[in-house]
Parts: sequence; C-alpha cells; structure tokens
Amino acid sequence: MIVKFDAKVYTVRLKATIQSSGRLGFTSDTIEQLKLTPECSIILAQDSDNKKVLYMAVLRERRDDAFPVLSAGKYVYLNTRQLFDALKIDYVNYVNFYDLVRYEEADEEMGGECYKMTLRNRVRTSEDKD
Repeated sequence: MIVKFDAKVYTVRLKATIQSSGRLGFTSDTIEQLKLTPECSIILAQDSDNKKVLYMAVLRERRDDAFPVLSAGKYVYLNTRQLFDALKIDYVNYVNFYDLVRYEEADEEMGGECYKMTLRNRVRTSEDKD
C-alpha cells in the first residue's frame, strides 16, 4: 500500500515565541494547526537531560494544572512569565523561539497532544517588537 504525504502537514512551521513580557505567543499557522481556542489549556514539561528542550501538551479542556490558552483578538498566548523566570530564561535581552515538532510518543504520559519544543534564540534588538 502506498501512503501519500500531505505537503500542508510538512510545510507549516510550528513556532512559539517568548515575548519580552514573558508570555508564550503562537504564530497564526501554529494556532490554526494546533486548533488553539480559549477552551484549551496547555501542560508544559522539561526534559531532565536537556534543559533547553520543553514539551507541550495541548488539552481540549481547561485544567487546574495546565496553562489556560488566552487570546486578545487574533493573538493567542499563555501567561508563562513566572515559569520562564523560574527556568532562568532571559526573555528581556534575548528573543527565544521554540520550534514545535509533533511528539506522539509522549501523548499518553503528558495527557494530551504532545509537541517537542526546541529552543533557538538571538539577542533582542530595538527593532524587535512583540
């Protein structure tokens, strides 16, 4: 049996960015692909071996142990400032991006649709706007 690959699935770059406010914001493509709505919440976890890798599980309901998905117009975000402060991630002087890749192996453990979050960053410049 031949299984075709859908180019739409493999050409969309899923990304989240830590804003200078400490919020984790999502691109419009990511919002659409992950079907993020205010009814959703997200669990974040850290890889114990590689502190730069986080995991994100999208839940289709609100839970007390998860970050609620918030929105302001088309902007969708999580209030993650305290978490990133605790993780000592400098979001004031650096622009921190997470590339998201589907990670089905952890769906059961995380309790939702899991994505591996790999960190990239660069120095924040005056041209960077949230």
